[in-house]
Amino acid sequence: DEKDNDLQNQFSDLKNSVNTSITSMSSSFNNLSKDVTRDMTQTLTSVKEKVSAFNTQVENLNKSQEGINKILAGVKKYGTLAEFSLGSLLKDLLPASQYISNVKMKPEDTSENVEFAIKLQDGVLVSVDSHFPVEKFKAIDDAYQADDKKAAADARTKLARAFRDKAKSVNEKYIVPPKTTDFAIVYAPTESLFSELTSYQDPSTKELLTQELMKKYKIVILGPNTLSAYLQSL
Repeated sequence: DEKDNDLQNQFSDLKNSVNTSITSMSSSFNNLSKDVTRDMTQTLTSVKEKVSAFNTQVENLNKSQEGINKILAGVKKYGTLAEFSLGSLLKDLLPASQYISNVKMKPEDTSENVEFAIKLQDGVLVSVDSHFPVEKFKAIDDAYQADDKKAAADARTKLARAFRDKAKSVNEKYIVPPKTTDFAIVYAPTESLFSELTSYQDPSTKELLTQELMKKYKIVILGPNTLSAYLQSL
């Protein structure tokens, strides 16, 4: 019993440390958001600075917490951070009247809300949902660090599969014309994750993952920097 209590105390301390780090990171990121200018001539520069800060803090959090992936598994802490970073960028890129959060696209579905929806001029909505499967993404770096090419290839395949599953889910739940456009956006919250996704090719067909998801599920994958440019094009 004494050992069990010690183990529970150690787990509780580690969990509290993780939550403290996440809270600190979110607070820091929010402070950055408040300082960003609304002047569109400076928007891209501001976004790049914010993205860099967010990426650095995520990387530091990964390195500083031993066993963080096991604790966060199923807790969706990283999912919350991904949604937070997406919302913060939208806040800086768009007027408040041009997007809404936690939107129910299908009235008959009582449990599923898309994280954000962008309003176009004709009232049609563009669904935007973030995705950050951190354990699968980290496994790629771990494999490269170990110089294990097979493990790296397997890890990349699993990450691609996670985004295929996400794209299929978003397509089924949040693309509902004429209420929405016939496509939706899945947001990758760090540039390193976005780079990995855009460079991935199917080993058999050699088709780029981003092209596959667009053709098969009408899903556009965007990272922090490309999101700003894409929103302006919309």
